[in-house]
Amino acid sequence: MSHHTILRSQVASRLDNPRPFTACKPCRLRPGRGLVVLAHGSSGFQRKQCAAIPDCNKGHVSKRQLLAGLGVGVLLSAPQVALAADSSPAPVGPPEGVASLISTADVERLTSQEKLVLSLNRRIQTQNRVPGEFPGFIREGFDVKVVGDGFKIAPTGLIYKDYEEGQGALPTDGQEVVFNYTGYNESGSIIDTSFRQGRPAQTRLGVGGMIPGFEEGIRTMKPGGKRRIVVPPALGPPVGPSTFFSAKQCEVFDVELLAVRTCARRQVMMFSDLVCE
Repeated sequence: MSHHTILRSQVASRLDNPRPFTACKPCRLRPGRGLVVLAHGSSGFQRKQCAAIPDCNKGHVSKRQLLAGLGVGVLLSAPQVALAADSSPAPVGPPEGVASLISTADVERLTSQEKLVLSLNRRIQTQNRVPGEFPGFIREGFDVKVVGDGFKIAPTGLIYKDYEEGQGALPTDGQEVVFNYTGYNESGSIIDTSFRQGRPAQTRLGVGGMIPGFEEGIRTMKPGGKRRIVVPPALGPPVGPSTFFSAKQCEVFDVELLAVRTCARRQVMMFSDLVCE
């Protein structure tokens, strides 16, 4: 087995707190002793030589793989896939967490810590002048409890409350929906609204033009309907430095569906366009 010398100082700090993977993870390299790894088993993490772990040395480690291993503190051969402790594929990126719905009557059964978190959340929402019946949020890491009355929860985890049902048929894929909306974060700060643009928003269903949870919520609305939609992180927008959203949290949308239009493609000589009316 060939030896590699790791000179990057950041590797040591990253490897002090290894994740519970069953795949090999380099702890440090000792000349003449091969690659020392941490492996997770039934009794916790154990130090082992790579030669004693099946398939750990399989394949040649290229320069690109070595650099990739330096970036994340893990050196893996190409055929390997990192596995969690239960042998299932390890999650990629931050976990979505679980959003659960509770009523205001259930608040009395919460712990003192949860009540304190809810109280702080309500105080910030009051400062942000949230509209009436705005839901409260009790966040514990990635998991969050949504506090509110009259809400329903869909099988997908989408939480919503209808204020006006509206009339007519539900919109379908390919149709254009015209609506006003205001979006809030868990603290009640406005993140976006169609009223700032001075005109309603409009987009077609089924073309990926909306947040998944928002599109799911508007699909079951009738023209003239008004609804409050609580989009959990699993149905929310992507996050990161290149996106508008910086954290995985619930988004609240007050939506009024104004109209549903049927679209058809119009051909004029060599040109065509889509007309929705």
